[in-house]
Amino acid sequence: MEILFVRGVIGLVMCWVMLRGSGRDMFGKRKLLLAARGLLGFGAMFADFYTIVHLPLADALVLIFSHPITVALLAWLIMGETLSKGAMLAIVTSLAGVTLVCRPGFLFGLGGPELDPMGLLAAMVSVFLTSWAILAVRVLAKTERPAVVMLYPPIAISLLSPLFAEGWVMPTPAEWGVLVGVGLFMNAGQFFMTKGYAIESAARISGVSTLEIVFAAMWGLMFLGEVPDAWTIGGGSLIVLGILALGRSARRERLAQA
Repeated sequence: MEILFVRGVIGLVMCWVMLRGSGRDMFGKRKLLLAARGLLGFGAMFADFYTIVHLPLADALVLIFSHPITVALLAWLIMGETLSKGAMLAIVTSLAGVTLVCRPGFLFGLGGPELDPMGLLAAMVSVFLTSWAILAVRVLAKTERPAVVMLYPPIAISLLSPLFAEGWVMPTPAEWGVLVGVGLFMNAGQFFMTKGYAIESAARISGVSTLEIVFAAMWGLMFLGEVPDAWTIGGGSLIVLGILALGRSARRERLAQA
């Protein structure tokens, strides 16, 4: 919650700088949906942080970034987006990858991975909340500026995270630098992601985001000494292949409709 709070405050400052000359439009037009987006962002980000802290980095990011599958299913069910046979096959492939990474006991019996069960649960919660947040962004990005859409999650985070915190640990000067870096980079990434969803389909943008899995595995090995096992590599590969295939399927469908 402390990391979340610092991230939220930095996000508020960045959004204020971008929106300070906008007058009444600073808080957007669709305030109820924007507020819902903010609450979803708070819940999803807390689940993300909990997962990253309690699971090996590669496993955490592999699970968190399986959300394009849920996004595609929800967009099909709720927003009426088409879902071809190829897209369905891509979804099944990615779900198989998630199963290999998690290796649930009812399928694999004893000897599954010694991963924190709460960390796995947090990853699933993250996927669910992130998917709904992305759908909200897709709707809002058509009428609201990216900075306006970005404003509400930091508001929710800054207001709610102190209420759930169990105490404040004063960071060292070096830790302050890392915290500020986390806030700056995460908010900058959120800004460009929001712009991307306003331009391109959710499936294709989410497909590009799977590169984070590769970077997570590489940096986890380089800086944390975490070596992904064969199950994680195999499952992660299936997830990446499935999401990339999902993006290609969405592109073919758009070209066919043009």
